[in-house]
Amino acid sequence: MFDFLLTYKIEISAAIISLIVTICTLIITHFLDYQKMIFAEKAKIVGELSKQKYEGIAKIRTEIEILSRYENLSLTEERDSLIPENVGKKIYTPAACFDYKSLSNISCKLNDLHSEYGHCLRHRSVIYLIYIRNFFFDYTVKWLETGYLDEELRWASVPLYNSIHHWYKIFDKELISSMNRVSTKYYAHSGIVYNFLLYFYGLYFKSSFPYKYLNDESSILNQMINQRDEIIANYEEEIVKNSDEI
Repeated sequence: MFDFLLTYKIEISAAIISLIVTICTLIITHFLDYQKMIFAEKAKIVGELSKQKYEGIAKIRTEIEILSRYENLSLTEERDSLIPENVGKKIYTPAACFDYKSLSNISCKLNDLHSEYGHCLRHRSVIYLIYIRNFFFDYTVKWLETGYLDEELRWASVPLYNSIHHWYKIFDKELISSMNRVSTKYYAHSGIVYNFLLYFYGLYFKSSFPYKYLNDESSILNQMINQRDEIIANYEEEIVKNSDEI
């Protein structure tokens, strides 16, 4: 037996080495195939998540486009205006505030977008959405207090157009920036950093004209609320007067 080993030791060593190499090759090949499969699955998941985020942000951009649009209230004939000085002037009111239906629709739509896609947005983007949504909610409730019709809403909203259009531009720019950065990261929107940003941007939004317009007692909106009874009384007196003349 010993002589056999001495005689064939080279062949035996070669066979053992070959066996070890084969086993190692199989192990490495299996490991690499497994890693390749894992990488492919991760790439697939990353692609799907990125697609979902991209489509979500794209939908938000589509839905908020109404904030960039306006309705022209310019008058061409003096007989159509209670204020002759407005005749011939360019008077724009936000399309989202053209009537109560549009106003309530944009309020609900912004809330739905936040619920459905808020986790896709980074902190700054979702904070923009929150404060714009909150304004339209408050404005909708405030307008209900006036009890006036759509025509009055259009005119009362004229001062808001430039500021709302500015909000749209900075929000849309932020969304485009997010779309250009491929990411699978989702956001919980909590913690110290988020709360700080929420407070910081809150100072900006609450100092902006639309929020001031809501709370300024001298604004057209609040005058319509505070003087509603007086306006209605004057209107009733005018009706009675006209009836007596007839």
